[in-house]
Amino acid sequence: MHYEVIIDEGETPNKCTVAPLLYRKDFRLFWVADRKPLGPLLAPILLHHEGECITRYRNLELPVQGIACIDCVWRKLNILIEKVTGPRPTFARIPEGFRSAYPRQSANNSDPAGGLATIEAIFTAAAILGNWDLSLLSEYYFGAQFVELNRQQFIKLGVAEAADPKALPVLSPRNRSSVQRKHDRRQIRG
Repeated sequence: MHYEVIIDEGETPNKCTVAPLLYRKDFRLFWVADRKPLGPLLAPILLHHEGECITRYRNLELPVQGIACIDCVWRKLNILIEKVTGPRPTFARIPEGFRSAYPRQSANNSDPAGGLATIEAIFTAAAILGNWDLSLLSEYYFGAQFVELNRQQFIKLGVAEAADPKALPVLSPRNRSSVQRKHDRRQIRG
């Protein structure tokens, strides 16, 4: 499976839940900092709260091989979608009932109640589509907490791997220096 993430210029790289995965060959990150068109996206589905439930794409003859996502504040979502050129991926949403482990707080309370951190949404979508990949959460501090918090929801949706109590992500060692973080930010913005 491959992943494409459009990251808005307003997102802080140090708080971005997908930026630490830049090194992975299955991730393409696009940092949007201007008015230029973006795309086309290669993934067949784009995570969006107004899409059809992603469970619909689970048992297709040809399995979904990619997921796209937009990492931004909610009020900028439609603006960024309009920048995508070419055929747009089909919108798909995460089923209701999943809870975020990320302790975020919107300054003006504009976040929806069921909103997930970007990496949580990607992991959840991939797991529902049959790709339970704990390495997606290996750079996410709240990864194990997210899996524990939502274990029953995964099981309810038929994600068998969630039933294993040992199925928790192992956090990668935090040995990135401030120089490495600055280097990573330049790579994303480039």
